[in-house]
Amino acid sequence: MASQSIDCTTGSTWNSFADYFRAAAYSSFPQEHRTSPGRLRCRMVLAEFGPHSYDDPDVPDLVISSPLEIIKPGETSWNFGSGWSRGVWTPGSLFAMPPHHRSDWRADGVRRALLLIVPTETLRRVFGVSTPANLQEAFVPLSKDIWQDNLVHSLIVKLWEASERNRNTDYILADGLLTTLLSILLQRAATSDMPQKIVLSPFKLKRVSDFVDGNLDQSITVRDLATVSGLSGRHFARTFTQETGLSPHRWLMQRRISSATRLLVESDLDCGSIAEMCGFASQSHLSVAMKSHLGVTPIFYRRGNKPD
Repeated sequence: MASQSIDCTTGSTWNSFADYFRAAAYSSFPQEHRTSPGRLRCRMVLAEFGPHSYDDPDVPDLVISSPLEIIKPGETSWNFGSGWSRGVWTPGSLFAMPPHHRSDWRADGVRRALLLIVPTETLRRVFGVSTPANLQEAFVPLSKDIWQDNLVHSLIVKLWEASERNRNTDYILADGLLTTLLSILLQRAATSDMPQKIVLSPFKLKRVSDFVDGNLDQSITVRDLATVSGLSGRHFARTFTQETGLSPHRWLMQRRISSATRLLVESDLDCGSIAEMCGFASQSHLSVAMKSHLGVTPIFYRRGNKPD
């Protein structure tokens, strides 16, 4: 179900900032609306903003504003709930309104500007596994001030042109432009809320290996290995498999079997003692494990590999 927001001043419910802009107080401003021809859903508005004092509802969209022309200079003030800020628009400057944030606006002057309106569903589709855990707050750093980025501005203008749908390939261009633009914005926001890839470093992997080698005769659980690595059990199991290609349990079994086969060849210890030293519950347990992994029992392995 699509997210909805309620305009506190009118009680109206809005699924998109574009709908709000067209129907609410901004409707008095000359405006043209377009939708992207691509598979990635977004909407755009070209509007001539005059002096105004409006309270905007929170909507499930990221809204990027960029003036094309300053017709009459003036100051703009905004408040997202933590105090008023001020800035002056210039051609090509930019401002981001994060999704699900109510805001108050007071503006002088007249400007012709483009609005890029991107639903949160599109943000998640573009960012995929890199989607910030708190998408509502991820773009807040871009709402602190009016800022400049010539590349972002040019991409917005090009996306507006592609939304005119004059060429058969505009849908491809539109998706590429939007993906590039949103990636730049996320990097510029430099959010600390990005999901981090939890990596099992070579140092941590060696620490796990050393722990196993030093405690091979003991019962060792995946939780024990996770504790040694400094990761939670769930993250350890996932990253360990990514790094080694084996589940922790299978890797541990292979370490036990490898140690057992070495002792079978290099020592004269009986199979029961070797099983105990390598952490197997019994000689029978060792036999079953070697038969399963190597296709031979301990006795036959020793006969076939121990030098005369």
